[in-house]
Amino acid sequence: MFGITREKILEDGKIGDFEPTGRKRKSYFIEEDCFPKVMDILRRVDRGTRLSEKDIVWLSTKGKEYYTIELREEYHRIEAEFYACEFKKSKDPWSAVNASSHYRKCGRAKIADSMLTAIALSKLKNSRLKSAVCTTHGGVRRDLREYDDALRLGDQAHRLTPKDFRPCTLLGAVNIEIGNYDLGQAWYKKAVELGASEKSVDDDLRSIFMRADKIKQEEMRNHLLRIDPVRYSWVRRKADKNRKNNQ
Repeated sequence: MFGITREKILEDGKIGDFEPTGRKRKSYFIEEDCFPKVMDILRRVDRGTRLSEKDIVWLSTKGKEYYTIELREEYHRIEAEFYACEFKKSKDPWSAVNASSHYRKCGRAKIADSMLTAIALSKLKNSRLKSAVCTTHGGVRRDLREYDDALRLGDQAHRLTPKDFRPCTLLGAVNIEIGNYDLGQAWYKKAVELGASEKSVDDDLRSIFMRADKIKQEEMRNHLLRIDPVRYSWVRRKADKNRKNNQ
């Protein structure tokens, strides 16, 4: 997938990214003042070394143009494997929750599903922990398109921790994805009331919209514009862009 061994570093700071076959895929420039930092990060990730919190903050701010999809996926894979090893050693369910969250972000939901399935919920006494396992597992089942299980786990998590917004965002996302728009919006509204930011909800909706097929996008567009045509004006812009591309 990602590896510095598949990149050619040119003298002028330009990186040419190559497929394993050697065919050039894309290229981009690294600013001179960022070059040492970027190369250090790439080398560490290529070795499988975990990045620090400061590294991620830098990549998310000043170095965000270098925080590519490939780099994000490798970061999350390395983190997932670290927490998975911790879970194997300690059997601490929190490590499984952390590992699963990272596995989801690098497209390895099936591995997370196997890990979380092995946890005996009935033996967990802490409601917050049990809710976190259910919420994370619900997100995994959502990724696997097992929506009934995702709803069941989200509902169980919400009953365990009714003041936590995270189960609500899960239930909101799943309901939106299966076409229960009003119910999904109600769960998102509750999530905001419990502490979720409107930005995180809007980012969630945008992500769902971008992954949906054309029919689902049209349904979501009509729903969102009916609720708030200003806040969700981006769905209209997306429609205009699609029309121009099809002309």
